[in-house]
Amino acid sequence: MAFYERIREYREQLEITQIEASKRLGIDHSVLSKYERGDLSIPIELLDKFFVVYRIPEKEFLDMLIGTKLKRNNPGLEARESRERYLESFQEEYIAQLIPLKEFRELVMDVITVTSDEKERRRLLQNKRKNH
Repeated sequence: MAFYERIREYREQLEITQIEASKRLGIDHSVLSKYERGDLSIPIELLDKFFVVYRIPEKEFLDMLIGTKLKRNNPGLEARESRERYLESFQEEYIAQLIPLKEFRELVMDVITVTSDEKERRRLLQNKRKNH
């Protein structure tokens, strides 16, 4: 499997959109789409950014780069661990800056206390986003 396919697969494993990934990588989402399809070569200087933003373990990233087949003992567990690492870095980079803001905390509490239904929470967040 080519690097561009593996990097797309890894992003999907993290359950993040191209828009979220591209914002964190500092590139346009259309460019990321071209990278992931193999329509555009990924510049060498961007490789480290993928490694850091996606929080890919060193050995796995090296395997991705040189094209060796990954040996996965427990793919489900590895996917969960990858996602946890990513979310941890997201919290450190973004959420930590917002926690001191009472408006942010109130927004979070509003969304959480209104409903336990995930679809309804998404709808509420989308509406709040449109209103601002």
